[in-house]
Amino acid sequence: MKWATIGRRVLYVAVVAVLTFGGWQLFGPEPTTHHLSGQTKSVRPLQLTAIGDSLTHGVGDETNSGGYVALIKTDLERSGDYTVTTQNYGVTGDTSTQIQKRVDQQSKLRASVKTADILTVTVGGNDLMHVLQDHFLDITKQDVAEGNAAFQKRLATLIGTLRAMNPTAPIYVFGIYNPFYVYFPQLTAMTDSVTQWNAATKKTLAKVTDAYYVDIDAVLTKGGATQTDKATKSSLKKALAGGNPLIFTQDHFHPNNAGYAKMTSQLWAVMQSSQKAWEKP
Repeated sequence: MKWATIGRRVLYVAVVAVLTFGGWQLFGPEPTTHHLSGQTKSVRPLQLTAIGDSLTHGVGDETNSGGYVALIKTDLERSGDYTVTTQNYGVTGDTSTQIQKRVDQQSKLRASVKTADILTVTVGGNDLMHVLQDHFLDITKQDVAEGNAAFQKRLATLIGTLRAMNPTAPIYVFGIYNPFYVYFPQLTAMTDSVTQWNAATKKTLAKVTDAYYVDIDAVLTKGGATQTDKATKSSLKKALAGGNPLIFTQDHFHPNNAGYAKMTSQLWAVMQSSQKAWEKP
């Protein structure tokens, strides 16, 4: 092929390309502007202040990370919308009276409550244990009822104090559970006591603005098993033959890592259903 012929063909292709590009620019579709949702939202800082007993302290968490407090921080930050700081004021063995005393007297704790976006509380388990210990051999329904009534008054005072210190942060209060059910299911007094105390706690919290009950009895007491009909009792007994898989084996009382994960799931579900409470401007 002669060079002149090649040149003419190259020139032809170039002219066609230029005309095509020009026509596309003049008569082609107008460019569309795309907005990438979620890319310009700023990351919001959140402060979570946790107050309570050993369940807040994280006894039984073999990673020593702080139990549910560390886990809920992870859940919040996983969305990419928040950066979370946590303050853990859990003290092992504390009753409601002792927690109230710390809230009243500890300046660092009080400052943390006042600036918190979210407040969490674990309280009541030690109060119930004291009632049971005081009437170990001859406990009656009346003893439980009186202990419950006294605890609800202390709980109302505690939650009222927190609300007065921080008028806007939602307060998430964990219920209590029966760590001994798997080992002594025949001790109905303990199970009945836990049920009554939790029911009363719900009523107490219902009287406080943006105070929420977090049920852990449903997931911890029976080792995560929820069915109790006759058809499943046998399989439940076999599954729990080695003890409650959600309870720390060294004390048979506190949650283990899996137990704290269950607690966190319960908390996160309640927080998601009340998201407007902790996303207030």
